[in-house]
Amino acid sequence: MIQDAKYTHNLGIKLFAIGSIALLSACAPPPEPPTIMSQLSPVELRSMQTRIFETGNQSDVFRALISTYQDLGYTLTSIEAESGTITANKLAVLTLTSTVTSINSEQTSVRVNGIVKSIPQARQTYQIDSPLFFQQRVFEHLSKSLFLRALYEDGTEAKTDDIIQKENAKQN
Repeated sequence: MIQDAKYTHNLGIKLFAIGSIALLSACAPPPEPPTIMSQLSPVELRSMQTRIFETGNQSDVFRALISTYQDLGYTLTSIEAESGTITANKLAVLTLTSTVTSINSEQTSVRVNGIVKSIPQARQTYQIDSPLFFQQRVFEHLSKSLFLRALYEDGTEAKTDDIIQKENAKQN
């Protein structure tokens, strides 16, 4: 009789444990589907994602990239100055992760990786592998930002303003 009670008690504990595990695993969210990666080779992908800028000042390029993302309406989600990494999101659909690296005293490299969701509610993501996307949506804007930074640092903006004012006076 005592053995039957022990058996029933142990069986109850085991059933409770199994039931608890089943209940907890049923509440877990389904795993995220993996990102569909580009079919391009790593070398092809890297070449379209990377641009070299003719400045050795990595921190200037880093700050210009932050400004560029903000100007383009991205939300900065992560900034790691030591590693030169920036992550930015736009409309919960597009995520760009960028790395700024000093090559030498005269050049700095910027690499941008893009992941996009087909629609905001979708869980499936795709790696961007369009050279036009990177050129037109990031690098052209970054180039302009770096140009303006250099212009203002050199004091050339005063000369430029003078030229514009003289041209406007001639037209009037």
